[in-house]
Amino acid sequence: MSEPAPAQATRVGVGVVAAVVAAAGAAAWASPGPHVRLSALFAFTAVLWLTEALPAAVTALLAVALSVVSGLATPKEAFGALGNPVLYLFVGSFMIAEAIRLHGLGARFAEGLSRRARGRLGGLLATSGAAFALSMWTSNAAATAVVLPLGLTLAQASGDRRYGAGLVLGVAWGASMGGLCTPVGTPPNLIAVRALADAGHPISFGRWMQVGTPIAVAMLVAMWGVLAVAFRLRGGDVTAAPPPPRGRWSRGEVAAGTAFLLAVVGWMAPGLMELLGVPGAAGLKVRLPEEVVALLAAALLFGWPVQGPGEAPRRALAWMDAARIDWGTVLLFGGGILLGDLAQKTGLADAWGRALVAGSGASSPWAIVALVTGASLVLSEFASNTASATLMVPLALGLSSAAGTPPLPAVLGATLGASFGFMMPVSTAPNAMAYATGQVSVREMVKTGIVFDLVGYAVVLGMLRVLCPLLGLDGR
Repeated sequence: MSEPAPAQATRVGVGVVAAVVAAAGAAAWASPGPHVRLSALFAFTAVLWLTEALPAAVTALLAVALSVVSGLATPKEAFGALGNPVLYLFVGSFMIAEAIRLHGLGARFAEGLSRRARGRLGGLLATSGAAFALSMWTSNAAATAVVLPLGLTLAQASGDRRYGAGLVLGVAWGASMGGLCTPVGTPPNLIAVRALADAGHPISFGRWMQVGTPIAVAMLVAMWGVLAVAFRLRGGDVTAAPPPPRGRWSRGEVAAGTAFLLAVVGWMAPGLMELLGVPGAAGLKVRLPEEVVALLAAALLFGWPVQGPGEAPRRALAWMDAARIDWGTVLLFGGGILLGDLAQKTGLADAWGRALVAGSGASSPWAIVALVTGASLVLSEFASNTASATLMVPLALGLSSAAGTPPLPAVLGATLGASFGFMMPVSTAPNAMAYATGQVSVREMVKTGIVFDLVGYAVVLGMLRVLCPLLGLDGR
C-alpha cells in the first residue's frame, strides 16, 4: 500500500529538518578541520537514510555532490567512487540473478525442495532452506519473492495461523541469513571486503565463505529452534499437494545455470589454487578478480540463444531485462564507498574509534567485536543493511586501530550484525514481504525477532570467537 501524500510530505519534511539539525550537532561536536565538515556530512546522510526522507540511492548521490561542495573531495575523487571496481561485481551478479529469476531456475530449485517436505517442521525446513540457499547468490528480496508463494501454499493448506506465521518468517529470515555466506550474498559483505582490502587485510571469496557459511548455518539452525518454540511447531501433516515436476530444463534455464556455475567457479578457483599451491594462482587472481568474473559470466547471457524451433530469435538476457536490476543499490553502495574513503583519509574513523574506546572502555579485541556487532545489530533494525554497514564498517576499523587490535574480527562482526534486522517489517525487504502476506502480525514479528536477535548475537560472537583463531583471522 502506497503512503498517503500528506504523511509522505510530513516524513520528508521531518527527515530533512532532522538531518540538518544532526549535521549541525555533529559539526559542533567534531574537532576542527575537515572532521567538522565530514562529521556533518555523515550525520546528514545517516539521518536521511534512517528516516527514508529521500530514496536511499538519491541520498547517496547527494552525499557525493555535497562532498565536492564542502571541499572534502575533488569531483574526480567523489564521482570516482561510483566507478569503483567492486560495484561491477554487483552489476554482474545482479544480471546473473535476473536471468535465474527470468527463466524460472530459482523457482525450480525451491519447488524441488518443497516436494521433499514432510510435515509442518519439514515444510519450515524446506522453505527456509530454499530461501537460504538462493540468497547465497541472489538478493535476499529475490530469494524471498521466489520461495514465499510456496510457503503461503503450505500455510493456507494447514489452516493453522501460527504455522503460517512461522513459515513466512522462516522464509524471510532464511533469505537474510543465506546472504551471509558469500561476498555477493548481500551488499554489506562487499562493503566489508573492500574496506578490509583498502586497510591492507584482503579477504578472498573462499576465505569469506569459510567464515560466513558456518555462522549462517548455525544461525539457520538457531532460527528453526526459535520459530518452533515461539509458534509451537511440531509434527503433523500438511495437506497441500506438492507442485508438479517441471520436466526438462528449458534452454533459458540451461543458459542461466551455466553462467551461474561459471561465475562460482571463477570466484572460487583462484583462492583454491592459491591454497593448494598451484603455480600461477597469484597471476590468475590478478587477471580474474571477482568483478571481472561476474561481468564475463553475465556477458555470456546476452549472446546465448534460447529460442526453440520456429520461435523468434532471443537471447538468455536482453538489455531490457538487465535494466531491471537494482541500480539503486549500486548507487547507494558507491555513496557508501566515498564516505568510507573520506573517513579513512581524514582520520575521522580513527578519531571516532578513540572516542568510543574512551567512552565504552572496550579495549580488548573481543570486547570491541561485541560492541560493534551489537551496535550494528541495533542500527539494522532502523536502517537498511547497506546503510548500517556503510556507517559501522569504517567505525569498526577506526575502533580497532585506536585500540591496537586486529581489524578482521571487528569488521566481520559489524558486517554480520548489519544483516540482522529481524524485528520490524521495515527493517528488511524480506520482512516487509512476509508482513504483506497477512500471515504474521507486527507484534509477533517484534516479539519473535527480539528473541532471535539475542540468540543470533550470541551465535555470531561465539562462532567468530572460534573461527577467527582457527582460520588465522585474529591477527596472531
